[in-house]
Amino acid sequence: MKILGIDPGLSQTGIAILSEEKGETKLSWKTVGHKANKERLHNYFKSVSKLISTEKPDQIVIENIFKGPNTKTLIKIAELRGVYLLLTQMEGLPIQEFTPREIKQSVTGSGASSKEQVRYMVKKILGIEEEIPLDVSDAFGAIICYLNKNNKYAGIN
Repeated sequence: MKILGIDPGLSQTGIAILSEEKGETKLSWKTVGHKANKERLHNYFKSVSKLISTEKPDQIVIENIFKGPNTKTLIKIAELRGVYLLLTQMEGLPIQEFTPREIKQSVTGSGASSKEQVRYMVKKILGIEEEIPLDVSDAFGAIICYLNKNNKYAGIN
C-alpha cells in the first residue's frame, strides 16, 4: 500500500509518501513551491499530477481547511485544495480529509499542539532522523491520522 499525504500551502505544499512493500516501510517526501502569480494553481496542478503519475499511490490524504483571521489567505488555500481534490478525482484515487485538529490529536494526543510538536512526534513515530520541513511533517501527520483512524497503524516501525 502506498499513501500520499498533502499539506497544502501557498508558498509550498508538503508532500509525504509512505509505502509498505513486503513488510518493509519506505518513506519519502518533498515540498512543491511556486511563486505567487496567475499561473500558480496550474503549476501546482502540474507538479502534483506528475508526482501522482510517478508514485502511483493507492490512497491520498489531505489536510482540510481551517478557520483563520485572514479571509484572503483562506480563500487562496481553498482554491489550492480544490486543485488537489480535482486532481485526485481525475486520477480516480480515494481521498480522505482531516482537520489540523484531528491530525494533531492523532499524532501528539492534543489537538492544540504546535507544528513543532507535531514534527517532533512524526519523526519519533516514523523513525526519521534528519530534519524535515514543517509542511512535510504535517503531510506525514495526515498519513498517521489516516492509519490510526483505519486501524492500519500496526505495520509502521
